[in-house]
Amino acid sequence: MTIKDRVFGDNSDIQLIKERTFRETPSVHFADISVPGSNGIDLVEHKGYAVSPPSVGSEKRWYVHQNQTDNNRVIKGHRLFELFHYGFEHTHWFVFLTPSSGALTIPPGCFHRSVSCQHGSLLINHAIRTKNYDENFEFRPAEVNPGLLLNPWYHGITEREAQHFLSNGALPAS
Repeated sequence: MTIKDRVFGDNSDIQLIKERTFRETPSVHFADISVPGSNGIDLVEHKGYAVSPPSVGSEKRWYVHQNQTDNNRVIKGHRLFELFHYGFEHTHWFVFLTPSSGALTIPPGCFHRSVSCQHGSLLINHAIRTKNYDENFEFRPAEVNPGLLLNPWYHGITEREAQHFLSNGALPAS
């Protein structure tokens, strides 16, 4: 199986890199979760409901990397990513990740933030960093003009579910 066989997305904006299962035994699952080109691995734990980066008052804050491509894979819990990128066909997205979703690719220049479920979440970022990467500059929260955040698109979640998750850290009861 090649990486092309592991890339999934129902449009050109959202790319998820799936795991490659290579062995199954009773109650044990073995998978290759590598991302080609990754030269950094970050472990990001939210210990309960959390927003990253945190808002300041009612103003949302965003990360926007210039020298890093994120490939965020939830390995425990749930996380809702909000993305804004001028390079996307649809500039504003909410993407819901679970442990089976795959690694969400977030390209350089994409404003992004995430919200964890009420029980927290654990994420691995298979980062692809350029030679100019400096963590002192890549993680400075930024702002996006709220007037640009119109008509979002949704992947893996409905608008109603996303709004409930943002408020409560959980999906609505069915």
